[in-house]
Amino acid sequence: MNSVRLTHRLTITAHLGLIILLLSWPTWLAPPANPGLVAPLLLLAVGPLAAGVRGILYGRPYTCAWTSLLSMGYFVHGVAYINSPDITRWLAGAEIVLSLLLFLGCVLYVRLTRDQG
Repeated sequence: MNSVRLTHRLTITAHLGLIILLLSWPTWLAPPANPGLVAPLLLLAVGPLAAGVRGILYGRPYTCAWTSLLSMGYFVHGVAYINSPDITRWLAGAEIVLSLLLFLGCVLYVRLTRDQG
Protein backbone atom coordinates (compact mmCIF):
# COMPACT_ATOMS: atom_id res chain seq x y z
CA MET A 1 0.00 0.00 0.00
CA ASN A 2 1.44 3.35 -0.95
CA SER A 3 2.12 6.06 1.62
CA VAL A 4 -0.53 8.50 0.33
CA ARG A 5 -3.26 5.92 0.77
CA LEU A 6 -1.97 4.93 4.20
CA THR A 7 -1.87 8.51 5.48
CA HIS A 8 -5.34 9.16 4.06
CA ARG A 9 -6.68 6.15 5.95
CA LEU A 10 -4.93 7.30 9.12
CA THR A 11 -6.51 10.73 8.73
CA ILE A 12 -9.99 9.31 8.18
CA THR A 13 -9.69 6.91 11.12
CA ALA A 14 -8.43 9.56 13.54
CA HIS A 15 -11.01 12.10 12.36
CA LEU A 16 -13.97 9.75 12.73
CA GLY A 17 -12.58 8.38 16.00
CA LEU A 18 -12.34 11.89 17.43
CA ILE A 19 -15.91 12.63 16.35
CA ILE A 20 -17.19 9.43 17.97
CA LEU A 21 -15.26 10.15 21.17
CA LEU A 22 -16.56 13.71 21.39
CA LEU A 23 -20.13 12.59 20.69
CA SER A 24 -20.09 9.91 23.38
CA TRP A 25 -18.16 11.87 26.03
CA PRO A 26 -20.92 14.34 27.12
CA THR A 27 -23.88 12.15 26.17
CA TRP A 28 -23.03 8.71 27.51
CA LEU A 29 -19.58 8.26 29.08
CA ALA A 30 -19.28 11.32 31.34
CA PRO A 31 -22.38 13.53 31.08
CA PRO A 32 -22.31 16.98 32.68
CA ALA A 33 -24.22 17.66 35.90
CA ASN A 34 -26.63 19.95 34.04
CA PRO A 35 -28.32 18.03 31.19
CA GLY A 36 -29.10 21.31 29.46
CA LEU A 37 -25.42 21.67 28.61
CA VAL A 38 -25.21 18.58 26.42
CA ALA A 39 -26.46 20.20 23.20
CA PRO A 40 -24.16 23.26 23.39
CA LEU A 41 -21.21 21.02 24.27
CA LEU A 42 -21.89 18.81 21.27
CA LEU A 43 -22.24 21.82 19.00
CA LEU A 44 -18.94 23.31 20.18
CA ALA A 45 -17.03 20.03 20.23
CA VAL A 46 -18.27 18.20 17.15
CA GLY A 47 -19.40 21.09 14.94
CA PRO A 48 -15.96 22.13 13.66
CA LEU A 49 -14.97 18.52 12.98
CA ALA A 50 -18.24 17.80 11.21
CA ALA A 51 -17.58 20.69 8.82
CA GLY A 52 -14.59 18.87 7.38
CA VAL A 53 -15.92 15.32 7.10
CA ARG A 54 -16.66 15.45 3.37
CA GLY A 55 -13.32 17.01 2.49
CA ILE A 56 -11.41 14.50 4.59
CA LEU A 57 -13.29 11.54 3.09
CA TYR A 58 -12.64 12.77 -0.45
CA GLY A 59 -8.98 13.49 0.32
CA ARG A 60 -8.94 17.21 -0.34
CA PRO A 61 -5.57 18.61 0.76
CA TYR A 62 -6.97 22.04 1.65
CA THR A 63 -9.43 20.49 4.10
CA CYS A 64 -6.65 18.39 5.59
CA ALA A 65 -4.51 21.50 6.02
CA TRP A 66 -7.05 23.42 8.08
CA THR A 67 -8.13 20.28 9.94
CA SER A 68 -4.54 19.81 11.10
CA LEU A 69 -4.69 23.26 12.70
CA LEU A 70 -8.09 22.49 14.20
CA SER A 71 -6.81 19.28 15.75
CA MET A 72 -4.46 21.21 18.00
CA GLY A 73 -7.46 22.76 19.76
CA TYR A 74 -8.62 19.26 20.66
CA PHE A 75 -5.11 18.44 21.83
CA VAL A 76 -5.19 21.43 24.19
CA HIS A 77 -8.63 20.39 25.45
CA GLY A 78 -7.32 16.92 26.22
CA VAL A 79 -4.28 18.28 28.03
CA ALA A 80 -6.53 20.54 30.12
CA TYR A 81 -8.59 17.54 31.27
CA ILE A 82 -5.83 14.94 31.70
CA ASN A 83 -5.62 15.51 35.48
CA SER A 84 -9.35 15.08 36.03
CA PRO A 85 -10.60 12.22 38.19
CA ASP A 86 -12.21 8.96 37.08
CA ILE A 87 -13.12 8.26 33.46
CA THR A 88 -12.51 11.82 32.29
CA ARG A 89 -8.76 11.21 32.55
CA TRP A 90 -9.00 8.28 30.13
CA LEU A 91 -11.25 10.19 27.76
CA ALA A 92 -8.79 13.09 27.75
CA GLY A 93 -5.93 10.68 27.03
CA ALA A 94 -7.85 9.22 24.10
CA GLU A 95 -8.55 12.73 22.84
CA ILE A 96 -4.86 13.60 23.00
CA VAL A 97 -3.86 10.47 21.08
CA LEU A 98 -6.57 10.91 18.42
CA SER A 99 -5.83 14.60 17.93
CA LEU A 100 -2.11 13.90 17.51
CA LEU A 101 -2.86 11.10 15.03
CA LEU A 102 -5.18 13.43 13.13
CA PHE A 103 -2.52 16.13 13.05
CA LEU A 104 0.15 13.69 11.89
CA GLY A 105 -2.11 12.14 9.24
CA CYS A 106 -3.21 15.51 7.88
CA VAL A 107 0.28 16.99 7.73
CA LEU A 108 1.74 13.91 6.05
CA TYR A 109 -1.15 13.70 3.58
CA VAL A 110 -0.80 17.35 2.57
CA ARG A 111 2.95 16.95 2.22
CA LEU A 112 2.66 13.80 0.11
CA THR A 113 -0.05 15.18 -2.18
CA ARG A 114 1.50 18.62 -2.59
CA ASP A 115 3.20 17.74 -5.87
CA GLN A 116 0.30 15.75 -7.33
CA GLY A 117 -1.66 18.87 -8.10
